Amino acid sequence: MPPPRPAEDKTVSVATPEITTPEITTTEKIRRLPWNIALNATNNIFAQLTFFGSAFLLFLNELGASSTQIGVLLSLLPFLGVIALFIAPAVARFGYKRTFLTFFGIRKFIAAGLLLVPWVNEQYGLNAAMTLISAIMLGFSLCRAVAETALYPWASEYIPDSMRGKQSAMNDMVSRLTGIAAIALGGYILSLSDGIDRFMLLFAIAIAFGLIAVWAGTHQPGGAPITGAATVSYRGFFEALRDRNFARYMAGLGVTTLASAPLAFIPLFMRNQIGLSDTAVLWLQIASILGGLVVVYLIGWAADRYGSKPVLLTGLIAKTLLPLAWLFMPRQGEFVLAAAMGISALWGMVEIGWAIGSGRLLFTRVVPRDKKGEYMAVFYAGIGLIGGLSQILAGSVLDATASLSAQVGFISIDPFTPLFLGSIALNVVALLIFRGVQADSSVSIYDFAGLFTHGNPVTALQTVMRYYRAKDERAMVEVTEAMGHNDSPLTTDELLESLDDPRFNVRYEAILSIAHRESDTRQTEAICKLLDEGGELALSAIAAWGLGRMGDPNAAPALRRALDSPWRSIQAQSARSLGILGDLDAAPILVERLGDETDKAVRMAFATALGQMRYEPALGSIFDVLHLADTRNARLELALALARLFDCESAFIRAWRGFRSDAATTAAQMVSGLRRPLRDLDDEVRAQLVSSSDGFARGDFPAGIADLAAIVEQVVPALSGAPSDAAWMRALRLCTDRMVTHGMQRAEYLQLALVLLTRVGDKLADEDEVRVVA
Repeated sequence: MPPPRPAEDKTVSVATPEITTPEITTTEKIRRLPWNIALNATNNIFAQLTFFGSAFLLFLNELGASSTQIGVLLSLLPFLGVIALFIAPAVARFGYKRTFLTFFGIRKFIAAGLLLVPWVNEQYGLNAAMTLISAIMLGFSLCRAVAETALYPWASEYIPDSMRGKQSAMNDMVSRLTGIAAIALGGYILSLSDGIDRFMLLFAIAIAFGLIAVWAGTHQPGGAPITGAATVSYRGFFEALRDRNFARYMAGLGVTTLASAPLAFIPLFMRNQIGLSDTAVLWLQIASILGGLVVVYLIGWAADRYGSKPVLLTGLIAKTLLPLAWLFMPRQGEFVLAAAMGISALWGMVEIGWAIGSGRLLFTRVVPRDKKGEYMAVFYAGIGLIGGLSQILAGSVLDATASLSAQVGFISIDPFTPLFLGSIALNVVALLIFRGVQADSSVSIYDFAGLFTHGNPVTALQTVMRYYRAKDERAMVEVTEAMGHNDSPLTTDELLESLDDPRFNVRYEAILSIAHRESDTRQTEAICKLLDEGGELALSAIAAWGLGRMGDPNAAPALRRALDSPWRSIQAQSARSLGILGDLDAAPILVERLGDETDKAVRMAFATALGQMRYEPALGSIFDVLHLADTRNARLELALALARLFDCESAFIRAWRGFRSDAATTAAQMVSGLRRPLRDLDDEVRAQLVSSSDGFARGDFPAGIADLAAIVEQVVPALSGAPSDAAWMRALRLCTDRMVTHGMQRAEYLQLALVLLTRVGDKLADEDEVRVVA
């Protein structure tokens, strides 16, 4: 990870001149954040137009500096970070804020020396000009190292961890917008003339904004001197190095820094290998900024919400694949600039994801808050050392491979090819290292990827935005309903929050929405908690229904507890949901209570649940409830419960639909369908089948039922290999007796008897086919 710009990740504590003071409140931190954003925005203009932007590389190239010289100059910026190990205690005693502002300001005046380069070059030649640039870079890098040694410990205090990702994203968004304006201006200025004089106006503008950034920094609180036992000690450096998690993080960061070395030379790649103009190269930087701007807030929000590590690993995977785009990039044609712009935009997205993820993980998990001075000094020195080596190494490789040129298929081989291939290999190694770094959340990279592959992530994110903008109850209910229709885990937190909304209708809609989504542990636990609390009858009842709708077996214990609720509706709905879940542990409880239950609705719910559980010992109890049922729909539901005992639900529903449209024809066809499977029985049974079918066909239900009852009396004892166990035989006989007694006044008995006989017929037909094949 390249060292962050000074305006990024500022954090502070309350300042006093001489002693350490308590950390400022979260409210105060938030109130002061606009000054932090202002510092970022103005300093970013300075950075883009001087040492950290493409313009500076083009300036050095214009002077005639070699790739190795450029690499050495750029390496000074990170290299001098090693002095952090020697100055960290003094910086802590002097005060983080005081140290940062002092050296942050001095380096702006040192950068003003760039304005003298054209005069020195004209009067004394290139060597003198390069010597001046080297001195400027050395002084600037030294001041930068001192300032950022103070910045990193300060950064761990200033922004609350809960909003660090979003604040970094907001800083980045504003900085990118100002950066776009600065680069656009720079591109325009560079297009007006040739030579190095055109760069001087850029540097003058940059220095002016750099001084404004120093002024903005003075308004930020905190960074007080540290004295006494709390001060930074050299012994703490060794403790940091012995911290395995910190060491693993630093190793992964070091490998990634080496892998990122080619990025500093991309402007030269675009100009020398692709053939773009200086102005076009600067426009590519704008494309990169815009690419990051599109996703920066989403990434910051995701890091705060789901943790830093999955964001970090996602960005690192993308960094591993990104060099392939440069390798396969077309070198000629009218679409070259468009391709370069697209890759640059992608580069911006990838870099911001990696930067936010790795930076946030450093502050929230890797560095202990009480040892930030020691850890941050080691961190800054480490990345400085590796960053400097990577710049020198990349520049040396480019000079060593300057004559490399070949074509392999549609892939062009040039001096940058070894750098791109090495970047891919090193990023793979970094991925393996970072997998072992401790995470700051329980969300894995696989879970994180699933957030954007389940449901419609675009619609889900739009719904989240609507959620926080909803002005009244009706709007919130509509948004909550929409989250239920989009089964995306991106809206899970909002739905869970809605369960605690003070508005009843919002809570009610949240339960319905969660119930219609794919279940997960958090949602199930939340609805179970609501059911256990039992404070609101309507919500508890719908919660019990929702747990059955979700189908998560982990909800069974809560539903069993709800059977003891004092509210009948909750008992009934809990029983129904247990039936849907097939929780056989609850079956004996339901059977025991069914015999003593007096409430019709609860009795029917218990019986229905037992049928769904296929709990055959409940057969007699369910028939008893069916016998007492006094409404048509209740009787049909209980008959269906009996059909479910023998896995005949679909057959019963088909029979019900047939009876609704034409009961006589349906009954006749179902009896007729028994002829083939029962053809091996005696002639009397076959004749009764014909007679029963004809009776039903004529609409003579008493005759058809009488013949059907006679068939049952002869068929049941003669069955062999069919599902003729005791429970099935008992069910069929009970249905037969009651259909004879009640006739079509209780048509559900006839439907159930026909379904059970059809099940026998299907079984016998299957066995007959097996015998034929054998």
